[in-house]
This record gives sequence, C-alpha cells and structure tokens, in this order.
Amino acid sequence: MLINKDSNFDVFRFLNDVFLIFVSFYIAFVMFTGQAYSKFSLIDFWMLLLLVGAWYFCSRSNNFYDNLNTKSLFKNMINTFHNVFVQLCIVVIFFFAIHRTSHFQQFIYIYIGLLCVLIPLEKVLYRQLMSYLHQKGITQKKILIIGAGKTGMAFFDIIKNQRHLGYEVVGFLDDEVKPHLNGSYLGTLEKIDEYVSTNMTEFDEVVVALPNAANEKIKHIADIVGNHAVKLRIIPAYHELINSQYRISTFGEFPMITLRDEPLDDIHNRVIKRIFDTVFALFVLVFVCSWLFPIVAVAIMIDSKGPIFFLQERWGRKNKKIKCYKFRSMYTHSKDVSEKDGKYQQAKKNDSRITKVGRILRKTNLDEFPQFINVLFGDMSVIGPRPHPTPLNVESKLVVDNYLVRHLVKPGISGWAQVNGFRGDTSDPNSMRERVRCDIWYIENWSILLDIRIIFLTVWGTVRGDKNAF
Repeated sequence: MLINKDSNFDVFRFLNDVFLIFVSFYIAFVMFTGQAYSKFSLIDFWMLLLLVGAWYFCSRSNNFYDNLNTKSLFKNMINTFHNVFVQLCIVVIFFFAIHRTSHFQQFIYIYIGLLCVLIPLEKVLYRQLMSYLHQKGITQKKILIIGAGKTGMAFFDIIKNQRHLGYEVVGFLDDEVKPHLNGSYLGTLEKIDEYVSTNMTEFDEVVVALPNAANEKIKHIADIVGNHAVKLRIIPAYHELINSQYRISTFGEFPMITLRDEPLDDIHNRVIKRIFDTVFALFVLVFVCSWLFPIVAVAIMIDSKGPIFFLQERWGRKNKKIKCYKFRSMYTHSKDVSEKDGKYQQAKKNDSRITKVGRILRKTNLDEFPQFINVLFGDMSVIGPRPHPTPLNVESKLVVDNYLVRHLVKPGISGWAQVNGFRGDTSDPNSMRERVRCDIWYIENWSILLDIRIIFLTVWGTVRGDKNAF
C-alpha cells in the first residue's frame, strides 16, 4: 500500500499484543518462581521492558501493525512467529547474561508457548470480529473507484479479498466502457459531478486510481469531491513507472517519493540486525570455530608453506575499505591481477593457484569462517551482498548498472545471490548483473526472517554441494 510508513502504525493492535506479552510473562513468572508480581525484581522489570522493546522494533521492521491491516492472515502468522523467535533469543541471552540458568527452561517453555498460542488466536479473533462488524454494516464503508485500469482493479482485488477491512465497492467510473465489471461500471468521468451530487449518500469515500498522466482530470475530480462531504483518496500509480521499492512520505509540506526504500535505513532495523549478527557470530566462534580453526590451521600448514589466514582488501558499506579475513586456500606466490591485461583473476574451476586443502575449504565454504571475526568487529554482517576485492569492484562498476547499490549495506558471509546459484566466477558481465540484481532485491526486502532463511539455505547448499563452489 502507498502509505507513509511513519504514520502507518496501528497503536491499538500493538497495545493488544503488549497486553498479551504482559499476561504471558506474568503467568510464566508465577509458574517459574511460585511468586506473585509483587515479588518482581528490578532485573525482571528490565527483562520485560526489553521484551516489549524487541517486539516493537521487530514489528516496525516487518510492518506488522499496518494501519489498514492489509496483510493476509498467513503473512500475519509468519510475522508473528518471526517476532516470537526474536523473543526466544532475547530471553535465552538475558538469562545467560545474568547467570540465572537454574530451571530457566521452564520459564521459556511457558512464555514462548503462551505467545505462540495467544497472539495468533488474537489475530484470528480480531479478523473474525471485524468481518462480523462489516457484515452487520457497523464498520462498513462504501467506496466509489474512479479508474478501472490496472491500478483500480488491483485495488479492487485487495478490497474483495480482505473482507475484514470493512470496505464495499459501489462501482467504477472510467472513460472506457468496462463490460466485464458486470454492472459495476457506472459511466464515464464526465458524469462525476452529476453522480457525486445525486448519490453522495450512497458512498463514503472516493478512490482515484488513474494514471499519473491524468493530472488535470485528477485535479478536476478533487475539486468536485471537495465540495461534498466525501473523503477523497488518490493512489499515485508510481509502481507503473518505477521498477523498485519506494516509499511516500512528507517533508514539511512537500510529499516525497523515496526510491529504493531500504528497510535497513531505519535505525531500529540496523540495531536488530547488529544484535542478531553479534549473537550468531559469538555462537559460531565459541562453539564451532574454537575447535575448527586448529584443525584447519594444521591442515593448511601441512599442505603448503605460508600463513594460515589470508587478508584481502574489499569494499564494505558505503564503499569503505575493509580487511576481509579468510583461510588461505591458494599458494602464496599466486597473483590476483593478470600480468597480461591487468584484470582481476577470479578463481576458476581447476585453478592451478588453489592448494589441495584449499579446494576442500572452498568447496565446503570453510575458508569463509574467519569472516565471523569481521562480523564481530562490525565490518561485515552474517548475511548480505558478498564483498568483492578492490580490483573487481573497480572493473565491475564500469560495466554493471547499479553495481554500487549493493554497498548500501554491510557485506555478508553469505547472501541471497549465493543461495540462488550466483556465486563463484562472475567474469561474464551477465553473471555479475544477476548477482547484483539479487543483492539489490535483498537490500529492498530485508528482514530477520529472510536472513535466517538464507542461513539455512547456505547450510543446505554446503551439505548438498554447489557446482559453482571452487
């Protein structure tokens, strides 16, 4: 929906869920401690405040409380369990941070279990209630749609499929006769003055869904509707002009369209992603890398002479230069840049520069594990566009449109492009274009749930084997 995100937040629905968080927390606390709320300690209040704050930020990141509640019930359920998963992570981290590990599983089972039941149940009951009130005509609003083209019909489909919204379409006005509307076609735009004057009690709102080029007609419609007690809404059809995510907001008295609307522009989304990255990186470094690094280090030293780690300059967020850590997988005398043409030499299949152990490391992605150190330092993220070496960036930005857009966010150990098969050699410009296209899609559609999905797909791809990994 084309709505200013900053005002697109249903406080009532948010407070409903906050109440259920309080209820779930209280029941879990009583059953965990055997004490009433009066025994809440300062630490307990801090944990509750942290959980509510985490719920708020997660909800803002996925537009959970869209004012018009236009998401499908399935999408709402996905977002619900996404938020509950973050709650689980917060509780586990908090208990370990305060060293309260005795029987904490009982609290987690009760608290998370109640959230998994109460909040989805509230979503279902809320929709049923709104649909009931709509059927009884209590919350029903009748809409006249002006424009039966692509935008108008798409808007009509939303109304038709989301009955709980409480909208009823009385008909369409359009300059082109639309027989397929089966009686809902009410005439041409020339009749707008007459129709609104004689039928203004038959509808509550007028929605204009005309092409952007029809600005004179839109102004005429606004003048006519403005003289009657009818609300006017205008859907700017910018999605027909812009092949990208965008957001409509206001700056002072000016409406503004922000192209390529990135969720990670919002500070609360960056905080959520940073917390997730830090926790995940610490987990991997402590429980995996603590025993994996010595094994890999010994294998590298036995296989070939040279350092264990390989540091390479790559580009991070906003083209900032970073030192990327990797296990060395090539012989030390290997050249990155060709002496013949001065171009960057990407690793290819059966590349003679790669050591025997290096082939195994690259095939299994184990050579990338030291980059969890980069994640911990804040140079990289667990998931994001893969960072490229400086020479490759310099070459690619000249031949691939929007190449540098991928540097709007921190680079990642794995990314959407990699799990979709666009990894390995990208010397063909078309391969690099596909990788950039995937990276931009990720930037415009980021969510914690998407990051978790990519992590699972990366692990699965490693287990299954990737033909492009060499």
